[in-house]
Amino acid sequence: MTKRFMPHCTVALLIEHNNKILMVEELDEYGKRVFGIPAGHVDAQESIIQAAIREGSEEVGCPIILENLIGVYDYVKENETILRFCFKARLEQVPDSFTPNDPDGEILAVKWYDKDSIFANKDKWRTRLVGLCLQDYYNGQAFPLNLIKVTGLE
Repeated sequence: MTKRFMPHCTVALLIEHNNKILMVEELDEYGKRVFGIPAGHVDAQESIIQAAIREGSEEVGCPIILENLIGVYDYVKENETILRFCFKARLEQVPDSFTPNDPDGEILAVKWYDKDSIFANKDKWRTRLVGLCLQDYYNGQAFPLNLIKVTGLE
C-alpha cells in the first residue's frame, strides 16, 4: 500500500482595530523578513476552532475572541497542499504593545498595518493566502462559526 498524502491544515486570523490589521513579522525559510496575518498549523487532537484560538493567543500574546469564518482556502503547491481556515477575530483587550507567546520563537514583531501599507508591500507577504483572506474580508465575506462542526473530541 502506498503512503497516503496528508495535506497541511492551517488557521489564520484577521484582527482589525481602528481601521488597521494586526500583522506578524518573521523570517521565511530563506531568511527574508516577511509579514502576514497571525497563522499556524492545527495540532493533533485539536479542533479547527481550538487551533485558531491557540494560534491567535500565541502569535499576538493576548487572548482573542473568534467572530466568524471568513473563508476556507485550498492552496496547492508543487509538493504540498495547504487547507487554510481564516477567521475574523478581535482582541479581548487591546494592549499598548505586543509580546508574542510564540513557542517556536519565530515572531520578530507584531504590528498594526493599514490596508494601503499591506497591499503596497505584497512582495513581503509570507504567502499569497494573506491577500486572498484580506480580499474576502474587505468584500464582507463572513460565515457563522457553527458552520464548522466538531466531533470526536468528547
